[in-house]
Amino acid sequence: LKTIDPPAAPPKQPPANMALLQAVRTARFAPLLRPQAAACRCFAAPALQPRSSAEAKCSPAQAVSTGSLGLGAPLSKRNAGVSVLGCAIAMVAVGGCAQGIGQLFAALVVGMARNPSMKEDLFTYTLIGMGFLEFLAIVVILIAGLLLYSE
Repeated sequence: LKTIDPPAAPPKQPPANMALLQAVRTARFAPLLRPQAAACRCFAAPALQPRSSAEAKCSPAQAVSTGSLGLGAPLSKRNAGVSVLGCAIAMVAVGGCAQGIGQLFAALVVGMARNPSMKEDLFTYTLIGMGFLEFLAIVVILIAGLLLYSE
């Protein structure tokens, strides 16, 4: 009689799966450990940062008398609302770009109604003008972001 051996157990996997899981978990919480990391820089706006207890106890009259307010103040002492206000004022220009694009296409419709044979040329000029306006809108959004997240 021949005896049948039990099947061999599968070889044990190295703990690489567990190491990979731990690395992924650590990477998820890394921005919390390093608040100035590049991944969480978008949340580092002055308006989103908590005030220290020393600033909270200081009255505005004491702050003015010590000279900590104003443009010459250290960057950490400035008011966060100023950057938000500057960003909001800069974003008004995006509305102007949208109005310009609307007027551009309105002029295209009027021009095509007056002279249908110039349709291709008018559309080409409209696309060139829209490209300039879109470029202006992108630049305005970038400047508004710089104003918002500058400290």
